[in-house]
Amino acid sequence: MKILPVILACLSLSSPLCEYKVGRLIESDKFNHVSLCSEGKLYRENIEIKVKGEENEIIVEPAVNIGYNPQIFIANFADNGLEQILYSVESGGSGGYSFYQIFSFKGEKALSIFNSEDFNPSIKASYIENDIIEIDYEGKRIFLDSSNSGCQNKEDCQLYISSVNSIMPYYNIALDRYYLEIYQKIYGGYQANTFGYIISLVEVNENDFKTINIGTTSNFSY
Repeated sequence: MKILPVILACLSLSSPLCEYKVGRLIESDKFNHVSLCSEGKLYRENIEIKVKGEENEIIVEPAVNIGYNPQIFIANFADNGLEQILYSVESGGSGGYSFYQIFSFKGEKALSIFNSEDFNPSIKASYIENDIIEIDYEGKRIFLDSSNSGCQNKEDCQLYISSVNSIMPYYNIALDRYYLEIYQKIYGGYQANTFGYIISLVEVNENDFKTINIGTTSNFSY
């Protein structure tokens, strides 16, 4: 008599979990139903995005389709009269990294117009006097105050720049358009020893993306 509950529990773990949203993805005057589906409980696998078009269902498989807490956010990123899908999934672990991808739709086809794994600006960091970190961001200089960092002996605490750690949508109300705030860690010795973040403000278009501003911020929780 106890076998049936066990079987049902196993089936529930393998059944797809879906989150539903709507957006104007293909035509500006028509809403499309969007579902984000995955398998698993905490660690999700076989993640895919389904968009119901006029005639067909468009199935999108993200470049990274496994991880924790997959999410989609639908908004105007490309400023082409339509909305796009921002997808994110967390890698897990102490680094706190996530992967991001933006999909735009042309007719009944999905196009990847941004992938966080392709965002890799040339950045170097070094200490200067009075606990100030100088950052060379592709030839531009910016600074970060590291006086509250956990690195006491700077000779034994080499500076590193992480890959994309987190991305937050940034809304410009005047332009009615979203941009990407991309965060990369500045850390010393090990990744949990974070001094602050480099922030890149990125504009995404239909065919490319570009960094339009840069800055730094101290440690914060998000």
